[in-house]
Amino acid sequence: MKYLLIFVIQFCAISAEPYVLRDYEKNIKNIGSVKSVVRKYKKDNLLTNLREFVSCCRPSRIVGTKSHEKASNWIVDRLKKIDPTALVVVDEFTPDIEHAKSIYRKDFQKEIAGNYPKTSPIYKKWNSFTNSMISHLDKLKTVKGKNIIWEKKGSISPDEVIILGAHYDTINYDKENLIINLEADQPGADNNGTGVASLLSLIEILTEVNTPKTVRVVFLDYQEFASLGARAYVKKYKEDLKKDSFAGFVNLLMLGHDTKRNDKNSRSNNFKVYTRKESDPLYGLDSKIAKKLVSAGDKTLSGMRFEIDANGFDKSDHISFWNEGLPAIIFTQNWEDDPNPKNHTSNDFVETINFKSLDRAFRFISGSIIAWTYDII
Repeated sequence: MKYLLIFVIQFCAISAEPYVLRDYEKNIKNIGSVKSVVRKYKKDNLLTNLREFVSCCRPSRIVGTKSHEKASNWIVDRLKKIDPTALVVVDEFTPDIEHAKSIYRKDFQKEIAGNYPKTSPIYKKWNSFTNSMISHLDKLKTVKGKNIIWEKKGSISPDEVIILGAHYDTINYDKENLIINLEADQPGADNNGTGVASLLSLIEILTEVNTPKTVRVVFLDYQEFASLGARAYVKKYKEDLKKDSFAGFVNLLMLGHDTKRNDKNSRSNNFKVYTRKESDPLYGLDSKIAKKLVSAGDKTLSGMRFEIDANGFDKSDHISFWNEGLPAIIFTQNWEDDPNPKNHTSNDFVETINFKSLDRAFRFISGSIIAWTYDII
């Protein structure tokens, strides 16, 4: 009984504190109101979301495993716990396996085959990677994907839709030959537990705040296989998005890695917002959103740096929106100056996260999204 009592006390001590606003705080009036509701959210709640998500679904969340199935169920349960009355949809889809295979083949031909001889170690390494991905994709032909959708209808402009996304699956490669390692752990704390946890925490805030625009959050599946979850989502809903006043898609990816010692410019709080290239005819769609959100984020939280980079970053779910001519940006780590070396390894666990930077990134993004729903920039 003594040990049981100790356990209960310890458990209570680390339980998340409910986020509750007073009635007068729920209607945002200015950037000061935005700062207030974001500041009131407890850092421990964000870390609890991260820790519990990562621990729920070990050893990895690679598509086709039992742990991957646990991950989707856990997210649904957590959303219902946050707000039992909210609209939560498990949007099952059949992944376009042949499309993914064609992407890996085209990338190999474009980046490797024409630039390196077959005897080159680089050629051999990326040939192994391509063959490994295609081989595993063939095994996933009967494995359905699940995109999990939470939505809060706007109180004034419900047809104006802001979509936020983060993928929840993982993958682990052998660093020597880039072959998928199905036996290895892949806790995926930064990739992409940080994106999932940030959205869950933002939903806790949005549940309390009145939002003029509709905010839709999508936890995307199959990202580690040519972003097939995002492809399925956009293919299914693109006509509706084009009919509605679609405001844009914001992708959250890997927000927990930040160093000063390993950063090429020796800077901390150094993150990026990526858009299409300036040479792209649709660059202006992304640029407008990026500038708006960074401006609002800067006013919400000083000292945090999200640099807008128009380099056409092509590694995640926003690409499916770009391919359909829809506005999309991605908040993520600084991939050029301070990338996370633990990405896609067994060492991507919670204890390696820079909690301070994750918390600041979350508050910056949360403030920018809330300001966006009210057009406070």
